[in-house]
Amino acid sequence: MSINNPQDEPANDVLPDVGSDVSPTDTVQIDTGRQWRRLAPVAIIYFVASSLKKLVQFGLYAIPAIAISFQTTSITQSRWFLPVLGVVCALIIVNALLDYLFYQFRVRNSHVEIKSGVFHRRHINLPFWRIQNVKIERPVYYRLSRFAVVILDTAGSANEEASIVAVTRDYAAQLRAQILNERSDYLAQGEMSEPTPTATPAADERIINTRSIKDLVLHGITNNRVWILLGAMAPFFDELADMAGSYLGRQGLQLEQIVGSDTIAWWQWSLYLFTVLIVIMAIMGLLSVGGALLTYYGYTLSKVNDRYIRRSGLLSKQEVSMRQSRVQVVTIKQDWLDKLLRRANVFFEQNKTGHQPNQELMAPNKLLVPSVTCEQAKQLAADALPGSQVYPRTYSPITRFYLLHNLVVRLLPIALLLGAFAWYAKGYTELALVGGLTLIVMLIVVLRYWRWGYAIDDQYLYVRTGCIGIDYQILPLYKLQQVVFTQSLMMKRRHIASVKLVLASGSVRIVFLPESAAQALVNRLVYETESTSRSWM
Repeated sequence: MSINNPQDEPANDVLPDVGSDVSPTDTVQIDTGRQWRRLAPVAIIYFVASSLKKLVQFGLYAIPAIAISFQTTSITQSRWFLPVLGVVCALIIVNALLDYLFYQFRVRNSHVEIKSGVFHRRHINLPFWRIQNVKIERPVYYRLSRFAVVILDTAGSANEEASIVAVTRDYAAQLRAQILNERSDYLAQGEMSEPTPTATPAADERIINTRSIKDLVLHGITNNRVWILLGAMAPFFDELADMAGSYLGRQGLQLEQIVGSDTIAWWQWSLYLFTVLIVIMAIMGLLSVGGALLTYYGYTLSKVNDRYIRRSGLLSKQEVSMRQSRVQVVTIKQDWLDKLLRRANVFFEQNKTGHQPNQELMAPNKLLVPSVTCEQAKQLAADALPGSQVYPRTYSPITRFYLLHNLVVRLLPIALLLGAFAWYAKGYTELALVGGLTLIVMLIVVLRYWRWGYAIDDQYLYVRTGCIGIDYQILPLYKLQQVVFTQSLMMKRRHIASVKLVLASGSVRIVFLPESAAQALVNRLVYETESTSRSWM
């Protein structure tokens, strides 16, 4: 994207990288003037890493083809393997060098301008007031240097609008402070009904939450995402099984002989399988815990005026900020294991643009506080949305028509059809499987009905959902952008309706309410939106 700057036309001079010759005691000059600046040479490493990341992302889609190739031919033994690998590495390095040479930026007149790209040239011009968030990251390859990556987010893009990929930490910190201060001044001028506090030095920053290693270990255990990795490895399971069988054979252990042996009792087989399952689950848990430690090590959540700042990371340091006034929804999530350990994950959600996964822990529109206690979750929610009290609170349930609709209208016909096919084919095992799956789905529907509820007070709407776990969402009434009242013919005859609430961060649904309650809720929400002059941003 490009925004025309009404100032002078840019000069063609290109100066060396910013901050490369600045000592720690010198004052960093933020405004670079008319001259374009180059990045520090360490940026070449960044561009190499970016190319490798794109190559890996593309490789995920090619996993099935790679798996078939490994099963049919031996790629690594081909005489073309090493030359092709060398050419790929050379192309990555050349691409990184070209990206570095063609990358220029400058900061002047409260604008950030970036030129990048070799064949597809891109000129970005971002006024400070359009920059919604400024993140400072220190990838692992920058940890031994004093350089960092500055990522500029805007409200009009699903991804990062722009990145300055190699500037000194001092320059990055001062650039972020200047951008956020000028944006606060701009918002204060545009929202005179909501005075914005005057920016204060970083000395006023206060830490409101930290996470210990114990907390991160619990987070890794309760939020195990290793199954995603296992799903990506699925095409290679045959190869892995053959490798495991060959290894056991070299150790003198033949699985075929053990399976066909009558000397091993069934309970011994059960014990063996249970032991293997425990070992696999332990390995998955360790991988998940390691990922949590790498991502959230040294986690601190601090606050300066109305801005939250999250810092974390073991190898790659990340620093993310979010204005309190931009928080659209506060979500408290508890999986079944979180319930047992009395822990919760707290999400501060701001505007969502484009396609972004709702459950993504590192989504750019969310700020996560991992594995806090229930009391800490309550305090964090009250800090972000003053006056809110998510629990203890009485929630109004949805109607039992939810059970009738999902169990009788949806589940029963499918279960009867599959059961009839299994009975006709005399597949009694399949019939038992259909019955078992039907009971599991019925249990899930009942649990979801039991969890679903809502409550409302003078300022906030609270929505409770879940199955075995439980999720709470806190919505400020004045930030609602759209309210949808839905009724099917069957629902209308039974005086039942569903309500969909649309915010900048996404949508929230409350289904199968009594018609009178749904109408009262819609009227209340619409009245609050119309009667207040407060901006949702």
